[in-house]
This record gives sequence, structure tokens and C-alpha cells, in this order.
Amino acid sequence: MRFIALRITIVCVAAIVLVSPAQADDTQRDDNQSDASQTSSTTIPPSSNTNPTLLLDPLLPPTSGTLRLPTTKANTLGFTLHIELAKQPSSGSVPVNIIARSTSTFAADRRLTIRFRSDPDGQLPPTNGLIIDVPLLLPQGATSARVTRYLPKFSAGYQYQLAVYEQGRPLEDCVAKIGAADTDFYSNEQHLNWLLITDSDVVDYAALPDLRGLIYHDPQFTASSYRGTVGAPRDDPRFYESVFSNGPHGVAGQSDLPTDWRGYQHYDLIIVDPSAVKTAMENGKYKAIQQWVLNGGSIALYDSASEQSFVDVLELTAERPKSLALNFITPESVFDENIRRPVDESWNQKIWLRPLGAGIAFGLRKLDDEEFPSARQWWVVEHTLGHRISPMLRRGVDPILGDRRFGRWLIPGVAQPPVYTFMGLLALFVILVGPVAYRSTAKRGRTYLMFLIAPVLAIVTTALMFTYGILSDGFGTSARIRQLTWVDGVSGNAGERVQSTYFAGLRPTEGLSFAGDAEVMRYSDGSAGSWEELTERSPAILGNIRLESDQQVFDSAFLPSRQQRQFIVHQPREQIGTLSIATEKLDPFSPSATITNRFDFALRQCILRDTDGDYWFADHVPSDSEKVHCIAITRAQSSKLIGDLYNQFRPMEEDLYRSPQRSFRRTTRDLIITISEQIKHQSMSQTDVLSGSFEHWLNQRMQLEGEIPHDHFVAVSDVSSDVVLVSGTELVDSVRFVFGTLK
Repeated sequence: MRFIALRITIVCVAAIVLVSPAQADDTQRDDNQSDASQTSSTTIPPSSNTNPTLLLDPLLPPTSGTLRLPTTKANTLGFTLHIELAKQPSSGSVPVNIIARSTSTFAADRRLTIRFRSDPDGQLPPTNGLIIDVPLLLPQGATSARVTRYLPKFSAGYQYQLAVYEQGRPLEDCVAKIGAADTDFYSNEQHLNWLLITDSDVVDYAALPDLRGLIYHDPQFTASSYRGTVGAPRDDPRFYESVFSNGPHGVAGQSDLPTDWRGYQHYDLIIVDPSAVKTAMENGKYKAIQQWVLNGGSIALYDSASEQSFVDVLELTAERPKSLALNFITPESVFDENIRRPVDESWNQKIWLRPLGAGIAFGLRKLDDEEFPSARQWWVVEHTLGHRISPMLRRGVDPILGDRRFGRWLIPGVAQPPVYTFMGLLALFVILVGPVAYRSTAKRGRTYLMFLIAPVLAIVTTALMFTYGILSDGFGTSARIRQLTWVDGVSGNAGERVQSTYFAGLRPTEGLSFAGDAEVMRYSDGSAGSWEELTERSPAILGNIRLESDQQVFDSAFLPSRQQRQFIVHQPREQIGTLSIATEKLDPFSPSATITNRFDFALRQCILRDTDGDYWFADHVPSDSEKVHCIAITRAQSSKLIGDLYNQFRPMEEDLYRSPQRSFRRTTRDLIITISEQIKHQSMSQTDVLSGSFEHWLNQRMQLEGEIPHDHFVAVSDVSSDVVLVSGTELVDSVRFVFGTLK
């Protein structure tokens, strides 16, 4: 595309490791630093866990080469560092593994800080740079230490300037570059990237199923030009191994699977069979997969014996949601006067769908005449996914450019000029200068005093306006939070999206603290410029981030004084609880029902729909309560309640970008709309999903349809305290939507 072509000279550069000079001060963040010297450092090829005893969380392929520090053969540090990155050209989370090995044993505790600084020559735009610190403790008496972290990234490309510090001082020969200047994120956003997981610990490529039906219709797959000439994996395992080691698709064994859900974020679809799921559940690796799906990912289970088997294997809700029924053009269908023909009913016996949080689970029936699902079945899966093939659209946020939809969730009345107050002060100034001061001095024959009175009154008025503007906003911190929690009633787990806007009268010195397992994105207002303009600007650092095991601390630069700043967070909620309903319908004229709430928070305006499709309502459901009575409501009543509940907390700002907003210079100012338009064209879908999968569910079900699926519920609650980032924050117009499937 045009905005990617601007930097074509740095696209697809291989992972490189170059030495840059040590920084003199640990806290220095001067953007004008220059390299004094450069020498080569050692790399080793990417591999799986080279030392299983270190228990590193695996990095899914493809990965960069492993960087070894120090960069010289002579080692006076007493240890060596081995650092490996996952290849992640898109914005999001970049997994990194860090291993420290002692040359003997650590004689005392040593505390290192591995600093990753965005390389302006390897990440675009250069204005979105970050400095990320990863602490590493080398315990006394140990011979090794390791850590796996996920580096937040608000740019394209994954090349970093790396340095190691101890007690605030840079270590000698521990400065290098790592990663690659691969900024071609656009193809990752508009094509389906899948990961096939086997049931064995290590992938046996000769034992893979015949994947040709999956890969041949994919324009990204390099073997497509050899259609008809490439054999099955059993015939040419080396070919498949070479292809899958470099992406965009992947094949992984059980030992390759991460235990953190963010490790799957650069994939769109996970493909498994029942035996692979069983093995992953037994070894504990399935939890991260489920958390990823709950937060918007998708999973496909092939070789299902039946629809019930598909439901049982993935532990899904039993009720088939009518809203997910297959209804689109099949490969054999054609347009008939611009009306789409529904899929043939026989397809509903070959592919099944279920919701799983903000994501989708597919079941593909095992066919007697085929070893692996056909190209037609995968075509149906891909086109059903729609916006879900784009990580940016799934999240509903672009941290690279931002957009004007930022204005939909601002804190009202702060960081905005008090227009009417200012108009009043200006009117008072005019009255005092004109009728009052002038006439008073004229009567006394001292009109020359106006040369003194007018400037003094102007200064006083300006000071009053400035003081009022400061005092009206206050000096504390306020926030407007929109917390969306999608609950899976079978497991009691949930995925969550938190959109939070903060305003600080004085920037908090302690910064902002996010959960350790959250994926954090900044959301800007889109006023910084177009993609083409930003790529040519001078490098800048947005702020410093410190990644601990249980928290991510963003420094105060991310929340400057007297400005509204917005963040989008996705995170899993393990064992959050369930909601269930027990109905009594023996008397059709007087049905009754009770609710059991296993959440540790109360629900308000709770609307439920049972298995039969009947609606129930409870105004208040206390936390951890049983047999709370609810009332039966009609479809008309439920539709009004659902619509009113959504509108009560609906983001109100009008979307100013109703088109890709390309000016006469053909610049790109809204990446989300640009990518959405492309995906709609590819999938022949007419649906715009610009605010993410969580918001799309609320908007589609509550505002447009006015109904929720069978065995579902929706309610509101107070915002949970653990998503408030600054202590002492005042919440303004905040809400928590809790919705999902019933137990």
C-alpha cells in the first residue's frame, strides 16, 4: 500500500545485531544521542527452549536470532545474557526471553535492568518511541536466571537499541541492536494468519495432515504459485518446515506453546484437533488459548465427530446462537441483483459456531472422504471471521495514528475552555473599560489615565480567566472508565476491555500501573498527522515503561498535567464467577425464576434470556447471592430495557471519520477505516467494526437488534477498583457492562 511503500527500503530487513555505544546515564533519554562506534556481535539461530531447566515461556514462531552479551570474547562481567525476540511487525505486544548464565555462581544478589529503546531506524513512526526497562534479579548462589516479558509497542517494526544497566550504570560491552526493521504490518492486518497446534511435544512435519486445502487459497502462502506441484507434508516435510519457520502462518507442538495469552496475539485463528486440545488441557497450556479467544481470538476444532462432541471438547455453551448462524456467499454462489444467497443448509452440518467471549469457536465435522477439512470449509471459516482477521480491528484501537473516535469517551467539562465564563469575564472587561472607566475619567478630565487603566484591566481579566480555568479543573486526577467484561458461563472465566480516559491537574509522580498480564494500548486523538507525514518526522520518546512480573508501570510522561489521555486495555479474568437462573414454568400464566450470582460484585438492571428464549429482569442482584427473585418480561419490554440500558452509557461523540479521509495529497489519516474497508471488500461483508469486538457485541445486540441470544445476560455494575490506575482518582460517568453466557 502507499503508506507502506514510503519506507520500502527498510521493509523485510533480516534480524540484525549491531553494537552501539554505552549510555553514560541510566536516566538519560535525549533523542539526539548518536552512535560513537559500531562493531558486530554474535547471534545464534532461533530455537526452542535450549535449556528446558530454565522453564522459559516459549516464543511462538517466527522469532529473531538470539543475541549474546557481552559483545566481546573477553567477559569480565561474571555472566552472559541471551536475548530473543518474537517477530512482531504490528503494534501490540512483543514477547522477549532473557536468560542470564553465570560463569560460576552468583556470589551475591545482582540486580540488572535490560533497557529496550525503540530504534527510530527500525520502527515507524519514529515519533512513537518507547523506553522499556525489564528488571532481572540474579540470585546469590544461582547459576542462571530467566524472565519472559511482553514489550508494549505503538509502532510498526520491532528493532530496538538495547543496553544493560546495574545500579544505574551501563555495563561495558552490553550495548547492541536487536530485532528487525520489518514495518510491513499492513499485510498482517488484512490477511488471515493461522497457527496449527499438534498433540505432540515437538512438531513432526512428516506427520502433519494434508494442509494443501488450507494453504492453496491463501495469497500469502508462498507455495500457492506451485499449486498442484507441492506434495503433502508426508512427502516433503523439509519444505513445510522451512515455510512455517518464517511465518506468516505457523505450526507448533505442545512444548512450543506459551502460557501467556498475549503470545498468540499476532495470529488470528488457532487450529486444533480433539487430541491436541486434550493434551493442552492436561499440560496447562490450554488456559492461555482460552484467554486469547475470550479477548477476541478465534479457534477452529477440526475432526469433530458431531456438534455435541465439538461443544464438549472445547467446553462451550450448549445453545447454538442464532446470531452466529452461517449466512453468507459460498464459493459456488453468485450475486443475484445484489442480494446475497444464504449458505446451503448442508453447510450447517459441516461447520458449527459458538461464542467464546469476544471470540468465536468453529467446529469442523470429520469427513469420511477427506483427511483434513477442504478448501471450501476453510473459505467459509475465513469469511465468517470478517474483521477478526485484523488484530487492530479486534482491539478497536490504533496506537500508531489514533483517530477522532477518541472524542467519544472524554471526561466532560475538563481540559476544555469554560466558554460562557470567559464570555462573561470579557463582557465585564468591556463594560469596565468602556462605560465605567472612560466616562469616569472623562468627567474628571483625566482621560489620559485610560492608557493605564485599560492595560491593567486587560491583565487582571486575563489572569482571572487563566486562574478560573486552572481552578475549575482542579489539581487532582479524574477518570472516565468504560469496563466491558464478557463472561463465559461454562468456565467462569472472562475477557475484558477497559477504555479509560484520565485527566490530572498535576501529573502523578508514581505514573500509571497496569496489570502484569494486560495488553495496554494508548489511544490518541488522531491530530498528530497522517502516516506519510509522521514517517518523516524527528524521533521522539513517548515515555518510559517498567515491566515487573505483576505490573506494568508507565511513567508520568504518559499523563501530563491538564491533558486528557486515553488507554485501551485487554486482559483476562480468571475464575471471575458465573450467573445462573432457575425457572419454574408449570403455570404458563404465572412463571417464576430466581438468580444465583457467583460474582464478587453486585449487578444492576440485570436482563437475562433463558434457554427457551424468555426474558427476565432483576433491578438489583447482590454479590455472591442465591435465589434472588426476578420478574418475567415481554419481548417488547426487554427490547426497551436493553436499548435504554445501552443508551444510558452510550459514547456520544459523533464519528468525524466516515470515510478513509484522504485529502488531495492522498494521505492516510485513519488506519482502522482503511483496513476495515479493505477487509470488507475481501470478505464481501457490509459490517463496519471500528471499536473492537467487545463494543461491537454491545452495539449489535443492545442498540441495533434490541435482544440478546438465548442463555445470555447483560447487566451493569460499578467499575472494579483494580482498573483505576492512579490512587485517589475521582470517577466520572463511568460504567461496567457485564455480559455473556449463563451457567
